[in-house]
Parts: sequence; C-alpha cells; structure tokens
Amino acid sequence: MVEQCAILLGGLGTRLGELTRETPKPLLPVGGRPFVELLIREAWRMGFRRVLLLAGYRSERVLSMVDALRAALPRNCSLEISIENEPLGTGGAVINALPYLDERFLLINGDTWFDFNWNALCTDREEGTASVAIREIDLADRYETIEVDVDGRAVRVLSRGEAVEAPFYVNGGVYCFSRSHFEGRQARFSLEADLLPALTEAGKLRAVRSNGYFLDIGIPETYSRSQIEIPTRQRRPALFLDRDGVINHDDGYVGSQDRFRWMPGVQETIRYANDLGYLVFVVTNQSGVARGYYTTEDVEDLFEWMQAELRQVGAYIDDWRYCPYHPDGVVKELSIMHPWRKPQPGMLLDLMTQWDVDVAHSLMVGDQASDVAAAEAAGVRGLLFSGPNLYTFVHEHLSKREES
Repeated sequence: MVEQCAILLGGLGTRLGELTRETPKPLLPVGGRPFVELLIREAWRMGFRRVLLLAGYRSERVLSMVDALRAALPRNCSLEISIENEPLGTGGAVINALPYLDERFLLINGDTWFDFNWNALCTDREEGTASVAIREIDLADRYETIEVDVDGRAVRVLSRGEAVEAPFYVNGGVYCFSRSHFEGRQARFSLEADLLPALTEAGKLRAVRSNGYFLDIGIPETYSRSQIEIPTRQRRPALFLDRDGVINHDDGYVGSQDRFRWMPGVQETIRYANDLGYLVFVVTNQSGVARGYYTTEDVEDLFEWMQAELRQVGAYIDDWRYCPYHPDGVVKELSIMHPWRKPQPGMLLDLMTQWDVDVAHSLMVGDQASDVAAAEAAGVRGLLFSGPNLYTFVHEHLSKREES
C-alpha cells in the first residue's frame, strides 16, 4: 500500500510574471487557500496520509508556511519538506529527496489539478513498473504525447508535433514510482525527458487513462480560471454508508478485526463511487463503546485497517464519523442521548460542514430505518439495503444518477 504523496514545488513559474516573483506558483491562492493546501487535502482524502513537499524556488516561502499547512492537516496526516539548494530538474528534485521517500510513493506536479482516483496508479505489483496518469486531447501539436498499447503499457514517448494518429494521450503529471527508479541516476535530470522514455523503452511504464478534469495553473488565463473552476469541482455528491449491516456483516458489536467480515461487493462499490467522483463517507452508531464492549481506540484502529484493506484495491473512504454514545451505556460520560446518534442527523451534518457536499445528488445507504431517517433529516435521500450484494444495489442507483 502506498501511503506517501510527494509534491513537486520547484518550478519558477515565469509565465505568471509578477505573481510568482516572490511566491512559488503552488503557493498562490486558489479559492482563498494556497493551491498546495488543496493538493494536500486531495492526497489526504484519497488515503495518502504522509505528504512530502519538494521545494526549490523561493523555498523560504514554503518553509514559512509549513506550520500553517500542518495545522490544517487532519488527524494522522504528516507533512515533511525536502529543499534543493539549486535547480536540479524534476528528476533531480526526487533524487535530492530520497532520504525522505518511502519505497513506493505517489508523485504529483504542484501546479496542476487532475481530478481522478490517484489510487488507481498504485495497484500495480509488477516488479520495477512505474505508473503515469494520462489524459486524451484533441490535438497534439503543442504537447509531448505517450503512445499506449491495448494493455495500457506505454510503448513510445513522442516529442511535440511528432504524433500524427489519434488518440493522443499526454502526461497528466501524476505518477507512482519506486525508489529504485531513481537510485544510481545523476543528480540533475528530467522526469519527462529522461526517466519516462527510459522506463518506456524498458517496458516498465504503465499508463492509466483518465478523462477527469485537468487544469494547469501555470499561465495567467488558466490561473484566473482556477479561481472559479477548481472550487466548483470540489463540490461533489456524497455516498454516505452505514457500517454494520452495509459494509460488514452485523455480527453484533463488531469492535475488532478478527470479528469483521466484509459484506459482498463493498470494495467494488467504494472504488466505483471513488471513480465517479463521489465523496464516500461512513456514518456509524457504535454504542458498543458506551456499553463497555470496546473502546474508541478500537473503533478507530478498525477503521484504519478497513481503509488499508480498501486501498489495496484502489478504493478509499474520504472521511467518517461514529457515535459512541447510548443512554443505556455503562461508561458514564457516554451514557447520554446525543445528536450524532442516528436517527438524528448529526454525523451527516458535521461532515457537510467539513466538505463541500452536493446534497441534492447525494445518497445514504443503511440497513435500518434509523439510517434512512437520519439521511432524510439531513436532506439526503436514504436507501434501505437488505443484501445480498452492495455493488449491485448501489450501482443501479448511481448509474441512473450519472445518466440523468
């Protein structure tokens, strides 16, 4: 499982003129926040809890913001920084950061927004293979392109104007690499001009197609567009899921991994919703904590294990809430009525304050009437699931919404 996302911040940003004279391009505000903060949040919600900034140009400005960026991070997410003292190129920046890098890591350009499931790049287990995200364009006259075979393997990297036959695929600036792809290479080199062609020639570059929204903020026109388009794209419909009886078999107060059994089709369901661009949230009553059967730490540890299992297949849960309260509990401080306990809508409403949710196009799936009641109280359509396969059930409803 890949846990680390490295973000390239070193470009000069000369095409943006005065905007980047004192500020690195990825630190420019987009929708009221530094662009790099938006990228960090994207990495976190997809399950990449360890973020590494590869800073070069005006690195002192990045350093001055690190504490503020760390303060904005959610629980269990860390932030580190690697600084290059002279321009080393995109590949050299990674070489410089090797002491901080995991064996496998996601790498993204700090000046581009590519809206797709980044985990799709990280599921390949073939020895020595790297992955790159590609997107299709109409004309290839201004771009280097990547020629791909029917199995999704890159077979040629073509210079600008060299590609003559559609479809044309360009590099989207999101990769999954191993340390071995960089070890032993020279200190200064380019990913795009040196490493990708070498990997392609060796048959070791997998290309993952996506038609997700893409924007490079590197020129005045696109930077101006980013102020409206990226915040708009951050508004997403959500799939809210109950846990016991929907994600796992309801075997009665499941508080540990050894008692957890996935319901059929759950991992496929979550990956499907991820790929459609839905936020995926879990909202679960866990009165077993108030009743003394297990602790809040047990609930959180089990969730982290669930997330790790999902990410092995390229799926992820964006965020979650649980309610440990119950008026009949034995743990005194938890033995109360609480607005988060379904059928009350508190968990859903709290998630809506933290995420820009398109409520009108969101769904809640639960196995109890209280789940549906909580959803409807929050303004979300609630669906009652009774089995047997979650993917079959959810696919029918989400596919209809995508078609409408």
